Amino acid sequence: MRPGWSWMMRGPGTPFDRRSLSERRRVKSAAGRRVQWARALLAGWLWLGAGQPSLLAQSPVEPAARAAALFEAGQNAHQAGKLSEALGLYDEALALDDALAPIHFQRGMALLGLNRPAEAVAAFERCVAHQPDFRRGWLRLGAAALKIGDAAKAERAFAKALELNPDDAAARLQLARLALARAAAPAALELLAPLDAGDAEAEVNALRGQALLQMNRPADAIAALSKAIAREPSWAEARRRRGDAYAAQNDLEAALTDWQAAYAAAPESELAGDIAGALLQLNRVDAAQSFLKSARAAFPADARLAAFAAEAARDGALAQAAQMLRAGKFAESAAAYAPLVASDPEAAAPRAGLATALFKLERFGEAAQNFEILRRRQPEIAATYFFLGVCYDKMGDYRAALAAYEAFLARADGVHNRLEIEKVQLRLPSLRRQAEQSKPRKP
Repeated sequence: MRPGWSWMMRGPGTPFDRRSLSERRRVKSAAGRRVQWARALLAGWLWLGAGQPSLLAQSPVEPAARAAALFEAGQNAHQAGKLSEALGLYDEALALDDALAPIHFQRGMALLGLNRPAEAVAAFERCVAHQPDFRRGWLRLGAAALKIGDAAKAERAFAKALELNPDDAAARLQLARLALARAAAPAALELLAPLDAGDAEAEVNALRGQALLQMNRPADAIAALSKAIAREPSWAEARRRRGDAYAAQNDLEAALTDWQAAYAAAPESELAGDIAGALLQLNRVDAAQSFLKSARAAFPADARLAAFAAEAARDGALAQAAQMLRAGKFAESAAAYAPLVASDPEAAAPRAGLATALFKLERFGEAAQNFEILRRRQPEIAATYFFLGVCYDKMGDYRAALAAYEAFLARADGVHNRLEIEKVQLRLPSLRRQAEQSKPRKP
């Protein structure tokens, strides 16, 4: 909930928010005024007889006075944070007259503070049933409905609040959020259109950015979300959504920066998976492994993080094997590549590394077996045919070597494969004679 609007959804017992001390004092003062407002409203309600002439017709007016006294006592207990006591007093007052909308409203507030949202929904429904033009009652009904996961009821309540006051920014923001939750981005943009300035400007831009992202307009989404972040740089949700927009543009570095900032402020498993995936895509394996170690400790049951951890471990082992190959440690490299090939036979990179290490060890038969697998899977790669040609040549299978060299020349790039082309062209005349004189290889 954004600062400046969170009071619309808060009641006693709700979590501490990010507002400044002065801001909270202003809200506390406003809360006191709301209690005074509720008391005044009840007094007016009772003076009018709550729409029930039978009350006024009673000779003694003790029931009405008693209800007002109970409500007053309930309000005092409510302000003191004694929510259960306040609830009991509100119930006593309603037992005298169930048609008092202000008491139903305050009863709902107490129930929200006691974390009993389903009962709060019923209380706010009774409130607006008795006073259908009570906008705050509809707002609180919507907020309580959200707490129990009833988005449809919440949307109807906020829509009624907006109908009563089209300038109600809180209702517009809530309706825009609900529209985005059901992927109705155009409806969300329409709701947000009148809210370009004011205290809610940051949230308006953040929601607008989310809507634009849903509409596959990542550049516009980034522009809107950047305005929100300029107002509130530490806002985790806006940073996350802008990261999503950068990712949609395939700008993983920018996405990662925003995602990491969002995760630092508000860690969650889905975001952790996005970060790990980006690090692996950027081939930052060490960073991915380090991040996944802490993320998996925080979210040990997350299957996506487990899969990324396994991928990072494979990538790390692959990087170590490649480093040994580059360092000329061919036996160690072959030993490192072998389990990687066994665990993922379809992966090209570890098999290519193993084939190369075996080739360097002059284990040409084993190398040829792996190069043949690579050739069948990726027949367009010229280098594979060159290495196959050398392997078969060294093994004395001149017919197979000739076929491999000719396939290499047909695919080779004159610039990138210039040296290999020259070697093959020098070898071909004598190889052809040897191939003609040799016996065909047994299948």
